[in-house]
Amino acid sequence: MSEKERRLLVTLSKKVQQQEETITQLVEIIAATNRRVTDISARQESLAGTS
Repeated sequence: MSEKERRLLVTLSKKVQQQEETITQLVEIIAATNRRVTDISARQESLAGTS
């Protein structure tokens, strides 16, 4: 493997790692949003039942 290929491989590896971190963050954001939506929906149903 040439030095140029090695550098390219390192660069690509770093990009993949960054994308994995970004995906992880997005999944965490989606999970938190889903929890909030579920909580709000439950509260709304609770309030609708008391009216």
